[in-house]
Amino acid sequence: MSRTRPWFVVLAVAAGLWACGCDDDPAVDDDDTGDDDSAADDDDDSLPTEAQVEDVTWRLHDHIETLIFVNWTQLVETTASVEYTFENEEWHRSPPRETGAGEQEQILLGIPYGMDVRFRIVNDWGAGPTVTEEHQAQTGDHPEGLPLPSLLVSDPAAYDPAGRFLVSSINAFDGGWTGGDYWKFILDRQGRMVWAMLTPDNDWTTFMRVSADGDDLLWDASTFWSDLDMGAGSRVHRMKIDGTIVESYDTPGLHHAFTELPDETLVWGSATWWNEVLVKLEPGGEVEAIWDCGEFHDSLGVLQQCQSNTVYWNEATDSFLYCSYTTNTVVEVDHQTGAAMRWWGQLPYAWGFEPIESTFWWQHGAHITGDGTLLVSTYAASGDTELVAREYEIDEDDEVLRQVWSFGEGEGVEGDTAGEAHRLPSGNTLHNYGEGCRMREVTPDGDVVWDVDWVGTKLQGRSVFVEDLYAFEP
Repeated sequence: MSRTRPWFVVLAVAAGLWACGCDDDPAVDDDDTGDDDSAADDDDDSLPTEAQVEDVTWRLHDHIETLIFVNWTQLVETTASVEYTFENEEWHRSPPRETGAGEQEQILLGIPYGMDVRFRIVNDWGAGPTVTEEHQAQTGDHPEGLPLPSLLVSDPAAYDPAGRFLVSSINAFDGGWTGGDYWKFILDRQGRMVWAMLTPDNDWTTFMRVSADGDDLLWDASTFWSDLDMGAGSRVHRMKIDGTIVESYDTPGLHHAFTELPDETLVWGSATWWNEVLVKLEPGGEVEAIWDCGEFHDSLGVLQQCQSNTVYWNEATDSFLYCSYTTNTVVEVDHQTGAAMRWWGQLPYAWGFEPIESTFWWQHGAHITGDGTLLVSTYAASGDTELVAREYEIDEDDEVLRQVWSFGEGEGVEGDTAGEAHRLPSGNTLHNYGEGCRMREVTPDGDVVWDVDWVGTKLQGRSVFVEDLYAFEP
């Protein structure tokens, strides 16, 4: 779809730009009439005093109708970008780029569904920006079946400033760990969907993440539960935000969790109905088993099922945290030797907890924070489906996990399965309530500063905040 819109005179602009590595100031001032003073006052009369642009059109992505593609003809070489605004918000701006004369295209990101959008082309020859008149565009309606949340709490002054957008996935159906339609989505801080894609063939997407280099979105399409094939058809995809698949990887046995190392090696829990093996796929295609959970259980003399919900790589020690919900235990596995270094939880010879009331149960999302502590989402107590976040000091001398912080007890937010807690750069914590389909950001003092609720028991997948969607631009 290509639509041409009439040109309008610029009467007003807002005072900020979207944080994407661009200038803080808008291209023109609020009282500007379209002429750029800095360009007009420049001594170099050869510099244009207005944008050199013709034939401005726009279209929506065929399947993701929040992605607007702006096309135009650039008459002379310049640095170009597109500014855009919606709902009377600040002006956002695509990353400036060097362009030659000729046909140009720029994608606009971070716009919610169902929005009227105003945009203009910006040209800059080094003496200050010049802009075209405004053009009009519209994003499409929400896709049918996409679960929509309600924003319950929002305190922009207190929540993490780097967390501008939430990347996650959710089952469209209630019932927690059930079949259904899994949606990958990106949510803004106002609780508005700005991007969504349905995972095809009823495959499960529960561990969406940003690639290690920050350039792509990684998502799983697991067949373990959808096809009951023990993950024979499971795959991980590396994708740009427009849906372009950069690369796909066969990950047999994948049923829940995977991670990526800096060299693009993938590591996942490859499961059968009873056992699970940590497997890695290197960039050259070599596949290697790192650690066998069943053999580890045999060494402890226990007969318990092996299945994980988190695989976390700790760069400082080159080890993996294997978080097993079937044994209420987290095992740290040496990457190079495949040895179980230590384990915390309910298996024999596990470390203790202080206080004992801080013991985790049905824990998910175990990882090491920047302060070297262990952070998990867990039941408040054995059999109690109220979810809490617990943080522990790892006491090597006494072999104890000593709780140093927690949040959620008495809050009454439940989630029968899944969930995770992430420490944010500001020191806040993002708590994902899994089947509780709730997302809350809390300060170190326990104040809830962001709260989003889908209502019901839709299974929520892994979640992560990102600051700049243009990192995933094709």
